[in-house]
Amino acid sequence: MRRTIAAAKQSKSDITLVAEFQQDTRTHSRKPATHYSQRQQEHHLLHLSFRMVPRLGVYRCSAFSCPTTPPSQPTERHLTYPNQPATVARMEPYLQWLGIQLMELGGTAMSLLLLLLVLAASPLQQARAVGGGRPRVPAILVFGDSIVDTGNNNAVLTLTKSNFRPYGKDLNGGVPTGRFSNGRIPTDFVASRLGLKDLVPAYLGTDLSDDDLCTGVSFASGGTGYDPLTSTLVEELNMFAEYKERLAGVVGDEAAAAGIVAESLFLVCAGSDDIANNYYLAPVRPLQYDISAYVDFLVEQACDFMRQLYQQGARRIAVLGMPPVGCVPSQRTLAGGLARDCDPARNHAAQLYNSRLKEEVVLLQKELACQRIGYVDIYDVLQDMITNPCKYGFEVSTRGCCGTGDLEVSLLCNQLTAPTCPDDRKYVFWDSFHPTEKAYEIIVDYLFPRYIENLL
Repeated sequence: MRRTIAAAKQSKSDITLVAEFQQDTRTHSRKPATHYSQRQQEHHLLHLSFRMVPRLGVYRCSAFSCPTTPPSQPTERHLTYPNQPATVARMEPYLQWLGIQLMELGGTAMSLLLLLLVLAASPLQQARAVGGGRPRVPAILVFGDSIVDTGNNNAVLTLTKSNFRPYGKDLNGGVPTGRFSNGRIPTDFVASRLGLKDLVPAYLGTDLSDDDLCTGVSFASGGTGYDPLTSTLVEELNMFAEYKERLAGVVGDEAAAAGIVAESLFLVCAGSDDIANNYYLAPVRPLQYDISAYVDFLVEQACDFMRQLYQQGARRIAVLGMPPVGCVPSQRTLAGGLARDCDPARNHAAQLYNSRLKEEVVLLQKELACQRIGYVDIYDVLQDMITNPCKYGFEVSTRGCCGTGDLEVSLLCNQLTAPTCPDDRKYVFWDSFHPTEKAYEIIVDYLFPRYIENLL
């Protein structure tokens, strides 16, 4: 696909430059090509040299010495690529140019120029950005558990999977992606609100593109927790380190990749599995800790994880607190008695964790001298949805839509043994642990302006 994307004039010298980009839609690589119009003999051909590097802001490119004699038939070989990061500053990550301003810096010849190339989102990006606006950050990078797993567990040896029906029945024509819901999950809604894309791909996905790497992926894996007894976040950090190497290969150098990482939003969501499974279901941790000490242990692990993200280049981190764990359908069934009430012990543990994590995040901001590390409270909004479902357009908040709604989750929620409810939009929960797409959308709409906006 070839498309003219830039044009510039300088009236004083009457030189016109038209630039094009030749895009290989299969690999998303960009190859520069140029056309020249020379109308004054005394001015030499402008010799452009730059590399497309996805970053936010404005792209500045140093001008280079012109050939003594303009080539009669300029071709792509007349463009050389700088290998010094200093020649590349900041630019929007997408490829539709608004224009070029040419400003002479000095001298009588046009051998030194500064090109200020102002970019906007590509048509593809505008189609998926909210309201056609430009992205708020270059990428979203996600870590955590099944709440934000977009399909990594498809490639992992585990029983915690959701890449089968009826999961994903309201997304992509009903083809399961590995999301633990009927449709989109918080990761996707946040990315959409940021103007990045509608769906965040899994890092371990088989069809990951260069554009996916540049605009964000999820490293999250269902069943993960802060407690080393679960699938640990260390594995996700290892994937992130590999991701940075791949990103550097796409954008051209490590400095450019580090710039993308520093400007990206990091979303961390974990801890619910630790309380529900490691403490109240497994027999080991209660023998070692009372609930207060265990919560302190989890908060310490969470803060250490954020430190490691910071050391690897993260500068905008949103860490989610726990939901009302005792009110999710499976925990009602296991601990709520015959009436299946919310379990106060599990809810108390979640509240204790949230209050201590919030305090520690403030201390972490000071320790790292980074104000863009923020705590996100998801407890209150979900608790209100469960307590007052009609207020949000729901009818059922104590059971999931899949099967009986009491215990079905992951492998137990399948189309052979667990038929789904007639209308999942009436349910707060999709299975016995994870909310529906509608509930997730309401939650993100509530959280974004209150918490995430402050980190941008």
